Amino acid sequence: MNDNIWFSAFRILFVLLGTVFFKIGWQIYKDQRTDLIISYHSDKVSEENKQTYCALFAIGLFIMGAGFLFSAIGTAYIHSVFVFIPMAFGLMIGTILLAVTVIKYNR
Repeated sequence: MNDNIWFSAFRILFVLLGTVFFKIGWQIYKDQRTDLIISYHSDKVSEENKQTYCALFAIGLFIMGAGFLFSAIGTAYIHSVFVFIPMAFGLMIGTILLAVTVIKYNR
């Protein structure tokens, strides 16, 4: 199959995933919707820490979404494996931030 078709498919997938991460992150940040987070990761968060917890969790999701969107932009110009680098870094940094947030505030 033609490489352009594969990179177009990746572009569409990355835009959709990036948009989903941004939308969920925005809902968690703006409305403090901890129901969008697995209850095991948010049960023990106190009310005074809830705003900070939601903000840090949303930032982690924004970083993940940005990684997907930067990779989507890259697929429009570069047709190589290097377009996956922003996605990989976004997922790693976002996951680390989510893990640190859950460990710090869910006690």
